[in-house]
Amino acid sequence: MIDEKDFLDLFIPGPVNISKDCRQKLTLRMIAHRSETMGELHRDIATYLQKLLFTSNQIILSTSSSTGLMEAAIRNCVDKKGVLNVLNGAFAERWHSIALMNGKEADALNIDWGKAVTAQQLKEKLDEKEYDAVCITQNETSTGVTTPLKDLYRVIKDHGCLLLVDAVSSAGGVETRVDEWEIDVYLFGLQKCMALPPGLAVASVSEEALKMAKTVPNRGWYFDFLYLKKYHDRNGMQPATPVIPIYYALQYQLHKIVDEEGIENRWARHTEMGDYTREWVKARGLTLFADESVASNTVTCVNSLGIDVPKLKSDLMKKGYLFATGYGKFKEKNFRIAHMGDRTLEELATYLQTIEELIR
Repeated sequence: MIDEKDFLDLFIPGPVNISKDCRQKLTLRMIAHRSETMGELHRDIATYLQKLLFTSNQIILSTSSSTGLMEAAIRNCVDKKGVLNVLNGAFAERWHSIALMNGKEADALNIDWGKAVTAQQLKEKLDEKEYDAVCITQNETSTGVTTPLKDLYRVIKDHGCLLLVDAVSSAGGVETRVDEWEIDVYLFGLQKCMALPPGLAVASVSEEALKMAKTVPNRGWYFDFLYLKKYHDRNGMQPATPVIPIYYALQYQLHKIVDEEGIENRWARHTEMGDYTREWVKARGLTLFADESVASNTVTCVNSLGIDVPKLKSDLMKKGYLFATGYGKFKEKNFRIAHMGDRTLEELATYLQTIEELIR
């Protein structure tokens, strides 16, 4: 049986700590998933997600991981012309794997890890051939890089492509204006910047993406955007039973973010934490893995430079913290400092001070 002593302070890039008031919302009594109460809950969440993302697009809620909605985006929005996947990290590469495993024609634009694709690089690749869509990871959790979508979307649109964006570790923490940047599918989970439990994924889906879906055969059942929209329009329902307790917590958290903290204030808090962490890294003689011009405000990736990363992780666990090593092939070559969700600058400073004491 899990015990209170087993819990650690999560300084990993998801799942993150959940506030006590949000955890309490998870314990509310169950309701019927076809009830009017459920419909009201769904519609209110959709309205507030549109506010969060600065969009009037269709909101899709899926009881799945974010990866499920990545597959949905590929199945619904890619047809005969295929897809271009921009690959600059481990999670960006997932786009490519999903496209190929769903039998889609897919090309890769490989970008050095630690960097973001430029508008010129995109233009040169898109000039070569036509695609139905371009897939980009807004915030690459494995490397601590944020791709500047506002500098890229015009190139993609000028080439007649849909823009599909994985925002798993950026939504709710990094500036995003879905309609202004003409993003067709913007998808994410709740266990990172939204500071909620995993298990529910979100996407905003444009009219152009829905039109595309109508022409694509074999969209499946569970992740068919048109089927999900049909149920959404039917009084705020879902085709299958949703994860109702997380709906409660999501509604509560969205009202806190939009009505109390303020969306732009939340972005500013993440920027402040990102700046603080980068300055801490440089002041200690360490180096960033990411090009600083595109360094993330939600997770910082640090080159280990001789630090014994497994030992540091073990020592921090003894102090009550769960620490994030590097990802995949960089597991022991760097480490990651997460600063996302409901974290405060004070909590971050205390954590960094603890790391400093351990690596001296």
